[in-house]
Parts: sequence; C-alpha cells; structure tokens
Amino acid sequence: MHLRFAALMTAAVSILAVGCASLGNRLEQQSLPAGAPGAGEILQSLAQNEQALKGFKATGTVILQSPELESTQISRESTIVYRQPLDLYVIGRKYGTRFVELTCSGPAFLIQFPTERQFYYQPQGERFETVSSADMAKEMFQPESWGDLSPKQVRILSYDGATRTASMLILDTKRGSRPRRQLVVQGTPWVVLENRLLDKSGREIAVTMKSEYYERDGVRFPKKVESVFPGERAQMSFTMRKIDLNPVLDAPLFDVGGAVNELRKRGFEQVETLRGRGPQTGVEDKGDGAYVDNFPDDNPVREMGK
Repeated sequence: MHLRFAALMTAAVSILAVGCASLGNRLEQQSLPAGAPGAGEILQSLAQNEQALKGFKATGTVILQSPELESTQISRESTIVYRQPLDLYVIGRKYGTRFVELTCSGPAFLIQFPTERQFYYQPQGERFETVSSADMAKEMFQPESWGDLSPKQVRILSYDGATRTASMLILDTKRGSRPRRQLVVQGTPWVVLENRLLDKSGREIAVTMKSEYYERDGVRFPKKVESVFPGERAQMSFTMRKIDLNPVLDAPLFDVGGAVNELRKRGFEQVETLRGRGPQTGVEDKGDGAYVDNFPDDNPVREMGK
C-alpha cells in the first residue's frame, strides 16, 4: 500500500477525471439577473448550517483510485466519523474484516493495518505534491469557516434562476485578491455542490463534488462526496447509506497519541513508509464475492461509541 492510498482514507468519498487545469475565462463575471442572491445571504446560510453540524457518523462505500494502485480499491463496509473542526476517524473493511484504520486530529496522522499488525504515524501530518493529509479532510468536509468570511471576499460570477445555482469565487484578500476557491452553490437554503481549491496560478489542486443532499433537524448534509486531487492524480468517492448527525462521540476516538501508545503495547510494528506495506492492493472488489480476507487478529485498538 502506498502512502497516498492510505492518506486518501482521510477523507472520511464514480469520480470526475479532472486535469490540472487553469480556470482561465471561466472566472469572468457575467451580468447578474434580477433576483440574484448577494454574497452576504449565501455566506449567512452556509454559516448557519456549519454551526448546526458538529459532526457525523456514517457507513457506506469508499472507492479509491491512484497511479500507485494496481486496481481500484473498494470498501463497501466503511465507517467514517467526523467532528468539527478537523477530527476524522475512518475504518476500511472488506467482508467484515478491518484492513485499514485512519485517525486524523488536527495535523496528527495515524494509519493502522490491523491484519498486518503495522502502523504509520506522523504527529505533524503528511505533505504531498500539492496538498497535505489535513488539507484532504478539510476540503471534503469543511473547506471554509463560512462565518469568518466577509462578503467583500466573495465575487458572484453567475446565477441561474431556473436551477437556483450560483457560481462564486472566494478571494484571498491578503494576496492581492487573487481567487483561491471557486464554488457552485444551490439554494435556498444554500448548499455547496462544487468546490475547487486553486493555487496561486489559478490551477485546480483539489476538486470536491457533493450531491444527494437531505435535511434532518434543520441540518443539510450530502449523501455523496466525490473528490479528486489532480496534483496527486488521485481520486476518492464516499457514498453514505446510514448517517447519524451530531452523535455523541467517545473522546478517545480521536486520541492519536493514546492510540499509538496502545499499538506499541500490543506489539504492532511502526513503519517509516507505507510503500509495499499493508494488505493486498492488486485485488479489486467488484462486489461478486471473489475476494474474501479472513484474519484471526481483527480486534480494534479502540471501539467506537454506539
């Protein structure tokens, strides 16, 4: 298993084949029709939802693709837990067997391979070609602190009244007001459909699509999240079947240091690289029962709260 495959599990998410493209003319502002929303209205709606969503726990299917993987990796029995602002816990399973566990808390980054009795730990996270492990989780679940943005940092590019969708830019006002993010949002209330993180040259370095939104207790949440990281040539899709919004979560769940100590006590091997480590990566689970892995040691270091 390569490091990028493991890191992509952060995010506790079919994929868009987006190249490392410059946005160019797509950033040109159009004349807005009557009834187009203002930046303040959109930001306020997004901020209200952000404040109402403290975290979630879900089960579903994770699909991973990367140049280093011999085939598409599919886990149809994954569990993902997220807590604001940046705590993430993911379990990847195949036919009931845990083959990978990931924990991110702030910058700290831990990958466990229960079947291999190995783990990889970086207290300050991982940095790849264009993004970090923390960036990946952030882009998928909380790309911006919407309440901290000023309407002056937002430019509405276009609005379609028929579909109630708007295209908008987030400007980096500390760096000459260059665009740092492009969004497609839909209202009302407003939700993010497309999120494109840009580098200083306007190239896309992370693209996330969210769909199949539903609302529960006033909180809006997507059932499907699809992300691509062009600089890493890697993609991830997460489709959720069961979602528990704002659950009560066990505090030790995101205790990376405590998990590392427990792994060492249990005799797990700490590895310095994930290249060639972990379970088989050359087997594609097509859902036909062709691949079944059963190992005697499938006991987690920590059980998640029910």
